[in-house]
Amino acid sequence: MSTKKSAVPAGEKLVNSVNKALNILECFTATQRELTLSQISRHLGLPKSTTLNLIRTLEANGYLLHLANTQTYQLGYKVMGLSYNLRASMPIIQYATPFLEELQVKTGENVYLTTHVDGQVLYLEGVYPSIRIGNYSVAGKRLPLHCTGCGKAMMAYLPKDELEEVINQWGLPKITKNTITTRERLEKELALTRKRGYALDLEEETLGVKCVAMPILDSTGYPAGAISISGTVMSMRDELIEDYAKMISRVCSVLIANAHQFPAVQLRQKREESRKNNGF
Repeated sequence: MSTKKSAVPAGEKLVNSVNKALNILECFTATQRELTLSQISRHLGLPKSTTLNLIRTLEANGYLLHLANTQTYQLGYKVMGLSYNLRASMPIIQYATPFLEELQVKTGENVYLTTHVDGQVLYLEGVYPSIRIGNYSVAGKRLPLHCTGCGKAMMAYLPKDELEEVINQWGLPKITKNTITTRERLEKELALTRKRGYALDLEEETLGVKCVAMPILDSTGYPAGAISISGTVMSMRDELIEDYAKMISRVCSVLIANAHQFPAVQLRQKREESRKNNGF
């Protein structure tokens, strides 16, 4: 089980108990869906009594659910409601979806719209063939930057200091046997991505899956998001890649005008504002 605790912005006064409560929610992941009081307490390094009080407060407000006849908890259904409200408040998703659907119809493959948050790829929307394996929404999923097509497409245009922060924070873990795990190889891959204009994921995040992706850059050249076309290694034939990249490029050129609506750009502006307010 792994959870990243939120960094405390310099010069800001935060409520410690709220931080602890949010850290409890972040203990739950797609693979660690149910946790006991002891597991949460141990993971966060908090006394059981403190953890229990926080858990009871979250449970009373619908953000945690105590599973009947067990000692385990899972995320409460109010979290799902918040997720829906957030997505509904993001106009870039509604604006981009028709273009994603057009790409999906033309290619017959999965199409994804992403951004980056806290040094990871954040999936905003996915459009799929009518028949697909796995009936779940990708919205809200987070993955490493270095092993995904969208991630590498955005990484290639990150400022050097931000790229350094991402690598220092998350490293380059091996996800599959094809994942790039050295700085030297990654830098060569990012240079190649800039040269040809698109990134590839050659079974680096999931074996058997291949994708092509391009970044959406704002007016300053900062990577606001990325779009990918993804399919099996059998369907994503090499001779199709260039055509798919051109299709993605046309959609990206349309979305550039709305780059300011992507979370990555909004968070960057907030960081810059915070630095100015703190005299950096």
